[in-house]
Amino acid sequence: LSEMPCFALYAASRAVTQAYRAVLAEEDITYPQFLVLVVLASEGESSVSALASAMFLDSGTLSPLLQRLEARQILTRERRKGDERTVIVALT
Repeated sequence: LSEMPCFALYAASRAVTQAYRAVLAEEDITYPQFLVLVVLASEGESSVSALASAMFLDSGTLSPLLQRLEARQILTRERRKGDERTVIVALT
């Protein structure tokens, strides 16, 4: 395994996530939730599909995460006027 670049990337990714975990636990937030907040803070409001694309996730994976953040009133989700298929996500 040590000779496989993909394993080195996997191990590095896990190490970074683990390093953030303790700090984020104090705020009761997961690493993926933190990344959503980073994207929204730097890019501004976004559609769910654009946010999913930026995070390399599908909307089915992202939606429950967004629901939990919305329940905590950290962000809002609203259907776009004129195009009900598009959901816009913004920080509160």
